[in-house]
Amino acid sequence: MKMNRVILAILLCLNVSVAAAEMPDIQEGLWEVSSEATIPGMPMKMPAVTMEQCFTKQSMKPENIMQQNNCQMNSMDIQNNLAQWSMSCEQEGMTMQGAGNIQYQKTKFSGTFEMTMSGAPQGAMTIQTKLTGHYIGDCP
Repeated sequence: MKMNRVILAILLCLNVSVAAAEMPDIQEGLWEVSSEATIPGMPMKMPAVTMEQCFTKQSMKPENIMQQNNCQMNSMDIQNNLAQWSMSCEQEGMTMQGAGNIQYQKTKFSGTFEMTMSGAPQGAMTIQTKLTGHYIGDCP
């Protein structure tokens, strides 16, 4: 699912140093990352998605991740252990605008992300996503 790749791209980009921003204090290694998306007005609930991801400084190159997903960070602010951002993406004829925030602790994080899509066959829609993650251990 493309939205999950966009969410993963956001998480990876937020775990790297950004010019003039402070790096959140997180543990490198294997993490379990969960996202639960809600589309207001949609009668059925979307299932939560959980995946494991190895976060290392070497694997987190934002320019490559964002380019793969046709996304661009419009703003990024990291202070202490709170990251806030806005971004835009273009995929398959759709334009997406989004903003979110993540609160980090050394071995866990939680946050929200809201993205509005336009250009889809069903018309414009907003997706609200809750993000959580926790450190599992060393990467395989």
